[in-house]
Amino acid sequence: MAPPLETTPSPASAEAKYKLDITINDRLFTSAHPKDLIIVVMGLTGAGKSTFINRFCGDKELMKVNHGLKSCTKEIGVTPFPLPSTHQVWPNRRLILVDTPGFDDTDQTEFEILRKVSVWLASVYDSNVMRLKVAGLVYLHSIGQNRMSGSSLLSHDLFRRICGPVALKTVVMASTQWETVLHNPSAGPIREKDLKEFWSNTLKQGAIYKRIDVADPKRDTQDVIDCILRRHVVTCQIQQELVDLNKRVAETEAAQKLRETLESWLGDPEAYDLSEEKEAKLKELRVDGGFVDWVKGLFWLKSHRDGDPPRCVRLFREDSSH
Repeated sequence: MAPPLETTPSPASAEAKYKLDITINDRLFTSAHPKDLIIVVMGLTGAGKSTFINRFCGDKELMKVNHGLKSCTKEIGVTPFPLPSTHQVWPNRRLILVDTPGFDDTDQTEFEILRKVSVWLASVYDSNVMRLKVAGLVYLHSIGQNRMSGSSLLSHDLFRRICGPVALKTVVMASTQWETVLHNPSAGPIREKDLKEFWSNTLKQGAIYKRIDVADPKRDTQDVIDCILRRHVVTCQIQQELVDLNKRVAETEAAQKLRETLESWLGDPEAYDLSEEKEAKLKELRVDGGFVDWVKGLFWLKSHRDGDPPRCVRLFREDSSH
């Protein structure tokens, strides 16, 4: 028997604020059906998101796979997959697999990726008389990554805030690319242990960990999807914030976390100025330039400089006066 498909009547949303964040180039899913089962695949660039979807769909090249250093997936990609009549949980239903750009995209800011993912989820949720929720989310992490970088930390934090605590119960956190550690058999289990520890709060809140191993990756991929389909359909926090609470993307908890990452520089007791090194690291976060100017203005004011303030301080003062 299939888990209950929760539906909630949708109020008129012609004035929904999130629609102001949609651009003409956004690839929204306009052919959603109320009975579609949506699974969103997320993770850093190169974690294997497109490969995961292609493998589940029979190793067809439905999603372009990147084999270089530059990000390949630039927009939200959708792959419909019909479940067979023999499926034990959802027979004859349509599965929608969603490929997303990584938050460490080489050409786009973290906020731009957050905006694209957020408005896509909101528009699907808001597209029917009955709210269309998600069946679950998959977060992929390459076991070949030998440390948790700043991008990894930020990506995981933003993912958690897109999901919210309720939707974490429909999440699978999976490690990929175990072939990259075949030359060093002891490295994989050590990194896996560290990864589970890093994800411990997410796992404690109901997410499940899976390994997509080199021995039989197709079976492991199928197992990830089956694990999600056995659970309840839920609403992501970002959908509730944008549609039910009528927020803009910049007002969501995920966007606030992005800002807090920059503002954390101000917690440094020795940060009386924005050094060249710190400014370089700030730029690595690739948040919109206006906000970088805003943070630089705070550093300038904190140092109590004499003379005419630079443009970034004037912008900060103008912003603060509103």
